[in-house]
Amino acid sequence: MRIYRQLWIVLAVVAMSACQTARKASQPIEFTILQYNDVYEIAPLEGGKSGGLARVATVKKELLRENPNTIAVLAGDFLSPSVLANLKMANGERISGLQMVETLNAAGLDYATFGNHEFDLKDPGVLQNRINQSKFKYITCNAMRRAGDQIKPFQQQIDGQLRDVPKYVVHEFSNAAGAKVRVGLTGVVLPFNKQDYVSYAPVTASIKEVLGVLQSQADVNVAITHLAIDEDKQLAADVPGFALFIGGHDHTHMKYQVGGTAITKADANVKTVYIHRFTYYPKTKKTVLNSTLKTIDDKIADDPATKAVADKWQRDAFKIMEEQGYQPQRQIMVAKTKLECTEEKVRSRQTNMGALTLQGFETVNPGADVYLLNSGSMRLDDDILGTLTEYDILRTFPFGGAISTMQLPGEALGRVLQAGLVTNVGEGGYMQVRHVEQRDGKWWIKGEMLKNEKTYTVVLPDFVATGKEANLGFLKDFAASQKPNFTVNAATVRNDIRDIAIYYMEQLGTY
Repeated sequence: MRIYRQLWIVLAVVAMSACQTARKASQPIEFTILQYNDVYEIAPLEGGKSGGLARVATVKKELLRENPNTIAVLAGDFLSPSVLANLKMANGERISGLQMVETLNAAGLDYATFGNHEFDLKDPGVLQNRINQSKFKYITCNAMRRAGDQIKPFQQQIDGQLRDVPKYVVHEFSNAAGAKVRVGLTGVVLPFNKQDYVSYAPVTASIKEVLGVLQSQADVNVAITHLAIDEDKQLAADVPGFALFIGGHDHTHMKYQVGGTAITKADANVKTVYIHRFTYYPKTKKTVLNSTLKTIDDKIADDPATKAVADKWQRDAFKIMEEQGYQPQRQIMVAKTKLECTEEKVRSRQTNMGALTLQGFETVNPGADVYLLNSGSMRLDDDILGTLTEYDILRTFPFGGAISTMQLPGEALGRVLQAGLVTNVGEGGYMQVRHVEQRDGKWWIKGEMLKNEKTYTVVLPDFVATGKEANLGFLKDFAASQKPNFTVNAATVRNDIRDIAIYYMEQLGTY
């Protein structure tokens, strides 16, 4: 009898242990994803009030203390464009995004996908160096490396070995009881930048293929998407099965729900970030997502290690700018109205940033019939609100360059306007204009219809005047003149787009 009683006790203990194990295994698992996208600046903007990767690093550390199951993800566009990326280091090489890589490494970024601006880097060797210098891992399911007739994955050096950039990764999180959740991550980028060394597979087909694999390998699926919002919405409808699209490309924060997929985008330059808190229930396989937009401002302390890296790069850059005659931290204007300078806007329609710059052209060089500015010279790819510094102008026009004056017959001017305002829509050759209108398919200059036989005075960047802009090569056949400086109200203004914009906006004071 005693043996039976002891056996019963043993069985009861085993049963209780099994029940406890089962209960623990069914306990929810919580994990957090910190999202940011479209980051071109390592330091705070708007006079130090907004953004700053050192503050983002602080936020990540706070989230890790809240929940060790935390990762940070960047949805593309960080290596380019920026004024720092175009400056040269002591060895003569351009920085080309190295400042971003080193600061993001310090900030604790875990994963990134490519944005279209990563492929601004014309030399694939430079891009490869930046990928290898990254401590965070790249993911993409539709951007591949083209070398001649060969198309193969991009590669990243990890632990001394070159490995293919994966189409997806499965990141595991666990709870205190040891129960695990497998999170599938993939990345996709719009086929915008047509460098010879990049090959794009179709977005929808690529992500659908990856999802087919992840459905058996992951419990929760997340896509890092560098797409326009309408493309995100269509993709979420066409390929259901993702809990979240961590979006980029659009520069203002937004949140949408398409079926079971949440789509979120934070503001560019980490003016905001998204914090996604997930709870996964193993027993029901249900996922609950709570997403919060967090403002990054001067109320958040800087992470010292990240700030040290950012400050080093910023000091070096400001020193170079000062050697060029600029005072990057000097305030020149207060923008009470948002200055529009995102790539999508300036390459498709007139913006107030383009208009202000052209008013500057007219202020220093008055009397022309038409003023033109190619939008490809405006590389900020962001909007500006609040304090405007010389650095903001330098980062808007990183290439600078003189403006020239041309005398063009009406027929040639018509060709310029047709190319610059119609053919080049969406491209860097799209023109911001002053004193030009189109009515009923006809061009009007200063309120009068364009006459083919009339000669017009046109002021435009020298880059365009010498025929280097897309579909405007014929301009090199016309004479152009330029002055080294302009004299305005006893002030001498150097003939450089940046100097002209700084001078004019400082005279405005506010906008």
